[in-house]
Amino acid sequence: MAIMPKEVQEAFKNVKTFVFATASAQGQPNGNIIGIKRIVDDETVYVSDQFFNKSLANLKENDKVAIIITDGDAGYELYGTARYVDEGPEFEAEKKWVDEYFASKGKAVVAKGGCFVHVDAVYNQTSGPDSGAQIA
Repeated sequence: MAIMPKEVQEAFKNVKTFVFATASAQGQPNGNIIGIKRIVDDETVYVSDQFFNKSLANLKENDKVAIIITDGDAGYELYGTARYVDEGPEFEAEKKWVDEYFASKGKAVVAKGGCFVHVDAVYNQTSGPDSGAQIA
């Protein structure tokens, strides 16, 4: 696993939405725009599932994911291994804050699951000579 540099953690916190990419066992890709997320620790992020359809089907076949974030001129790509949860105390803790967020916005949306993504590698996606370089 990789430790996310502080600037990557700040970018992840700052972005309103990001791309969550999955692929089926046969390699069929899917990208999903995600807005509900949080950093668990230096090596793990949580991605909430309200509307995963193709993403969830892919996760059941293939636990490898990519997260692509852009924050101003900076961009990063996180490769990781996802663990989907939809029951138990671990999920209930995540569900609580997600459901409270939607309730505060007056939306009748609830979390149906989520992914703990353990970050395996981080790449720079900022324009320039170091674009594509692994940074963690």
